[in-house]
Formats: sequence, C-alpha cells, structure tokens
Amino acid sequence: MSLNSIQKNAIHCTNGPCLILAGAGSGKTKVIINKIIHLIKNCQYQPENIVAVTFTNKAAHEIKIRLAKYLNAIHIKNMIISTFHSLGLEIIRKEIKSFDLDINFCIFDEKDQLSLLKTIIDKKIEYNKKFLKKILFMISYWKNNFFTPEAAKISAKSTLEQECALLYKKYNWHLRQSNALDFDDLICIPVLLLKNNKKIRNDWKKKISYFLVDEYQDTNNSQYALLKILTNENSNFTLVGDDDQSIYSWRGAKLENILSLQKDYPNLRIIKMEQNYRSSKRIIKVANSLISNNVNYFQKKLFSNLDYGKKITIIIGDNEEQEAEKIVEKIIYEKSKKKMHYKDCAILYRGNYQAQIFEKIFIKKNIPYNISISTSFFSRPEIKDILSYLRIIINPNDDYAFIRILNIPSRKMGVITLQKIKKIALEKNISLFTVIKNLKEHHLFNTNTLKKLNSFSSWIEKKYLISSSNPLKILNTIIEDIEYESWLSKTLKEPEKIKISMNNIYVLLKWCKSMLKGSEIEIPMTLSQIIAKMTLRDIVEENKESDINDTVKLMTLHASKGLEFSFVFIIGMIDGILPNYRSINDNKIEEERRLTYVGITRAKNKLFLSLCRKRNEYGKWLDAEPSRFLFELPREDLYFEENLSLNKKYNTINIQKNKIKTFKKILQNFKKKYQ
Repeated sequence: MSLNSIQKNAIHCTNGPCLILAGAGSGKTKVIINKIIHLIKNCQYQPENIVAVTFTNKAAHEIKIRLAKYLNAIHIKNMIISTFHSLGLEIIRKEIKSFDLDINFCIFDEKDQLSLLKTIIDKKIEYNKKFLKKILFMISYWKNNFFTPEAAKISAKSTLEQECALLYKKYNWHLRQSNALDFDDLICIPVLLLKNNKKIRNDWKKKISYFLVDEYQDTNNSQYALLKILTNENSNFTLVGDDDQSIYSWRGAKLENILSLQKDYPNLRIIKMEQNYRSSKRIIKVANSLISNNVNYFQKKLFSNLDYGKKITIIIGDNEEQEAEKIVEKIIYEKSKKKMHYKDCAILYRGNYQAQIFEKIFIKKNIPYNISISTSFFSRPEIKDILSYLRIIINPNDDYAFIRILNIPSRKMGVITLQKIKKIALEKNISLFTVIKNLKEHHLFNTNTLKKLNSFSSWIEKKYLISSSNPLKILNTIIEDIEYESWLSKTLKEPEKIKISMNNIYVLLKWCKSMLKGSEIEIPMTLSQIIAKMTLRDIVEENKESDINDTVKLMTLHASKGLEFSFVFIIGMIDGILPNYRSINDNKIEEERRLTYVGITRAKNKLFLSLCRKRNEYGKWLDAEPSRFLFELPREDLYFEENLSLNKKYNTINIQKNKIKTFKKILQNFKKKYQ
C-alpha cells in the first residue's frame, strides 16, 4: 500500500500516546491497518496483546478482511478487533465470576427497556413513549457518568429527576432479576470493576500492550474512562479521529475527550493527516472555509492534489417541491449527458422526512432510488420473534423475551393469564418462567391453561439443556417446533409477505450457523455470544449497507459519514433545517456546521446545495431564510443558478463575516496564550 510521508510517520509512532487527527478522505483506515501490521511484523507485538476498537461491527469486520491480505489468519483471530461495547462484553464474559450474572445473560435493546419501564412505573403517573425515552436518557446519562441510583437521587434538581432516580433503582433491580444488562452497562460495569479490583485491572493491562481507537471524536465519558484504565503505564496507544467530524453529541459523544488528552497525557504526540484523496481542490477549499468558522482547538487545513473542479452549484426553488424537481432534472441531465450512473449520486438531508417529496418524483419519473434509513434487519417482527425464542432458550429468566413469545404463535393464553403469572412472579420475587415451571396445580388457572403452560415450560427446559452442547440442533428445529410458518400464513395472509418473512428468518439462521462454525478470521461463537452480537448490531448500527444496484442514494447527513459519491446534493439549506431550529435556539451551531462539513466532504467531483424561497410548515407557508452556512462559503467558488437578491445578501454578509473571522482569530490566540 502506497503511503505519504505523514502516514508513514503515523504508522511508525509506536512508543507512547499518539493522536492522529485524520481529516476527511485522508486514508485513516489504511493507516490503522498498516500500523497493526507494523506492530506485529516489525515491533514484536503479539497479536493477542493488540486491541483495535471501531464504532461499528461492520468497520471492525472490514479491518479484519483487509488485514487478512497481509497477516496470518491465526494472528487476526487472536486479536481483539471490535466495538467499544463488544470489548466491554468480552471483559464481562471473562470476569463473569465478579458479577451477579449468569454466563447466559442477555442484552436489552430499547424496546426491552421501554417494556421494563412500563412495568415498574407508578400507575398514577401519566406517561407516553416520549416521556419513557426521557427517563431512559436520564438513566443512560447517570450510568455513563458513573452515578449510582443513590448518587442520582442526591444530584436530582427537580421533582422529575427525583422520580427518575427512584425508577433508576427499580430499573437496575429488574435488569438483574432478568439476568440482563443494557447497552450502557457493557462499558460502565467493566470500568467500575477495573477501578475497584487491582488484580483484574493489572491482568488486563498486561494483556493489552497496544490500544488503537478509530473515530475517537465520537467517544463518550465512559468509553474514555475505559481507554484510560486499560492503557498500560507506557500509554502505548494510537487514537484516530477528526474534531471537525464530531457529530454525535446527542448520543453522548464528547468532543472534549480530544482536548482532555493533552492534559491527561503530557507526552502526547499529535500527527495531522491533512491530504484528502477523495475530493476536488474546490470542494476542499469550500469545506475549509465553512469549518474555519468554528472554534478550532487543533489548527488543521485539508488540501487536495486532485483537479480544481467545477463550481459548487446553488439550486433555488420557489418551494420544496420545485426544489426537489430541479434536483431531479439535474440528475437526469448528468445521467444523460455526462454518463453518470445513478449509484454515483447521493441526496443528503438533515431529517428523514425530507426524502418523501423525492420518492414521489422518482416514482413519477421512473428513476430507481434507495432510501437508507436506520430500520435494522434485526428490528423486523419475525427476526425479533425468533431472537426472543433463542433468548429464552439460553436465559429462561428473560421476562421480556418470555412476554413476547408467550402467544407467538398463538397458544390462546390471553392478557388475564399473563397478568396472573406476573402477579405470582412479583409476590414470590421470581421470573415468569420460574412461575410456570413450578406450576403443577394452581387455583388461579383452569386445567386447560395449566396443561398449555406446563407444555411450554417443558419445551423451553429441553431446549435449554441442549443449548450449550448442540446449539445447531436448536437452530435446525426451532421453526418446525413452534410451527412458525403456519402461524405466519394465518396472520399475514398475503403469500408475498409470508415469503419475505420466512426468507428473512432463513437468512438469520444461516448467519447464526456460520457464526457457530467460525471462519478463517473469526473464532467460533456460542449461541449466547451470537445473540449478544446481533443485539449490539441492532442498537449501534445504522443501515448503511451498500446497494450494488444502480440507484440514487437518499440518506441523512449523519448516515453519510464514511461514504463517498461522485455527485452530492445537500438539500434544505435554510435556517431552521440546516442548521436546525434546536441548535439555533440553544446556540449550538458548531455541531450543525460540522455536520454540513461532513456532507460537503462526501463529494468527489461535483457538489450541489439547494434551498427554497418558501416552505410549508404545519400547513402554513413561511418565507425561508437561506442557511447562514451558505454565506460562510467563498463567493468565487459558487455558481448561483438564479436569484440576484440572494447574491446581493451574500456580498453584504461576506463583509460582516470577515470582521467576525478576524475577531475569532484574536480570541483563539488569546486562549492559546493563557491556557
């Protein structure tokens, strides 16, 4: 692999802490892969002592595939190349005796968490899904800042926060009763264990000789805590990130983690990778101009040695529909005259709702398209059903899997039966499965219901007993055992829907079987590990699967990160959309600017920015104010298709912008001097 001098420096920096500020399109994955190879082949590091952390399973798998071209497959199997949460899961499994958990614990996704909250919330409290999600957000915040329920109660500043703190305590208790963890536990629990147990901490420090982290700018408080506690005394690590692409604060990501490094590691070496191999010089110039309006703690300026490229086209419509029509006309033109493939083109937007208007026009014009949304394969009903069956087989105490499958397929046990089971479980402080397992005779149930419950518990017990010794047998027989296809036929009725659902299930089972067997670069997994991995994929990853068909791609700016296209359209460039109202009202424009920067740097050859004069909001037509970001771009690199008034406004704002820019530079110099 050919490398430039900066990339080579980054690879050969192996002693002490290293931060690589990798600009968009600068080849960071290539550097990570080459550094791992260099550590093993030239620095005598053992593969089992190297940990590389990414933010998605897909990215981790890609690194393994690319490493397989240069390293022995056994080396790759011995390395930990995973997400932060999978690393936390690995620590929990290895140190399971230190936790109040059975090895076959399950991981709750958001739906499980919401179900749990519904069962523990006071019936007097009025709630809806939005309210429940707010509680989950608070619990997640407390966990990631290592607040116990007691500490959360003390720190509570309002009645709502006090109520949330009480629910937090109940929530944790019910999690453990179900032999379950939530997403945040996977990092917070290992951190607390490593902090409090010196022997285990030292064992893991000895195990990890070198630590690499990709997309470091997206780490949250607990992830940084895990990094600090796992790096050995020499602090041999490489963190790769870009402060200009930090766009996930709403997920808890802390840009301050980059800034904290210099304080926590005074001998930190910073290497800036500024050469972009993706975009034209003009696109990079425009991106630099935009991001320079943020307060940049690390001065970095991308450059490109590619062609200068075409001007950035500003498309203006009278309304959102005309804006969309003009964009579609551009796509048709580029396709017919410039021999562009549809798959080379992406339409990026701030919110998923903005795609609807394009769907209508694409269907009308017979243009193939693909909308990338965050709906995961693992959230489809039939997949949830089968995974819930697998969950209850390996962990019978999983009450929330139990509730889902009790009547799927129908066993004619209604709400009243379930309420009775819940009542007994609550009174005796046991799981729902334990209730029906020990239910020989009970005055609350009639003979027919008792027979069905005994049959159901007996089936689960039999499967549980063979789940460790012969999991393949379970996968091969589960669909027939529960007569799932027959049940689908009765509920879905439409043959095509039944076919799609069954096909999805066979895909799932095929994946499970392949993970049980392992591969050249992946070690075989247990059924419990497979279910955990699939749950994590469902929680963490957006649906970014590449579509090999020749279709126009529509996606949010967040979903576009890490991708590239020859032609990029960023739509809705008006204040209130990009930047959105919330960031304007809360004075949090900088992340919206970084998000726009990410969108701009997806473009390889040609970039279009679009807006409209009027927009419809809740049935009312409002005048649309052009995005303030448009006026932060260099005028000489923009081509306005029309609208002289916007041109005039651009020139006025440009004068003001230069004054503000000068003031910001003075402020930055002052901060540097006195920090």
